[in-house]
Amino acid sequence: MIKSIKSNLNQFIIGNDDKIELSMAAIIAGGSILLEDQPGTGKTTFAKLIANSLGLDFKRIQFTSDMLPSDINGFVKYINNEPNFQKGPIFSNIILADELNRGNPKCQSAFMEAMEEKSVTIDGSTHNLPQPFFVIATQNPTEQVGTYPLPESQLDRFMISFSMNKLNHDQEKQILKQKSNNQDINSLNINIQKTMNEVNQIECNDIVISYIQSLTEQTKKIKFETILSTRTLLYTVQISKALAYLNEKKYVTFDEVQKTFPYILKHRIKNVDFGVDILGYIQKEIIEKVPVPR
Repeated sequence: MIKSIKSNLNQFIIGNDDKIELSMAAIIAGGSILLEDQPGTGKTTFAKLIANSLGLDFKRIQFTSDMLPSDINGFVKYINNEPNFQKGPIFSNIILADELNRGNPKCQSAFMEAMEEKSVTIDGSTHNLPQPFFVIATQNPTEQVGTYPLPESQLDRFMISFSMNKLNHDQEKQILKQKSNNQDINSLNINIQKTMNEVNQIECNDIVISYIQSLTEQTKKIKFETILSTRTLLYTVQISKALAYLNEKKYVTFDEVQKTFPYILKHRIKNVDFGVDILGYIQKEIIEKVPVPR
């Protein structure tokens, strides 16, 4: 499956095969994705192409400092004294939350229920979102003007986070030589709900689960404060199953855990010193220090 996905997306997404695989694993595991990078690095294009390739209903929400929660969730409009619910853009299968940390705290809060509960509450009434429902959010560096740091509770709702790979000279040339900016992409014939059910059937035995627990215990020993919750453990199991599924395995190995854990942890480590390669740090201080069980 992953070969056909990469082949479809490589027309427009250059030099990020590993991020394509990681993103698809997160989606079929039922998780949301946070893309963190400088403006102009292709975050929005990447998210849009991933969504379009799945053939699901897709909407983009551009977060700004002056937007209201009703701009996201919708509102009740009275017609002839009868309440009529007007759905907001959140009612879609895949939401691209563009520049999420430019939204004010009220809008970020309004977004949290949707991500966690797959529903929104307006005027005391709860409205279920379409299924499946995923969020792909982009975030600019917090030191930029006009950004609001995402609260810990919101960060913890993202399964993984990553930045786009830096392109080499030949990869940059390949992008510059693209004949058109038109990014129409073939929709893959993937039944997401069926695929998610099949992912749940992938075996993850007790030894692998104990290894995941050991990684989280080692995380508590590093010098940076970390957001660790039961959700972190569940996400690690879920995305490891999904990655095994994409590579046509029937069970999770330590390899899937080691590949995904740094991206699960990346946005959960707080107050990182300037210039620290956080993925390299996780690999050296956590992955390499926990022995793989025999």
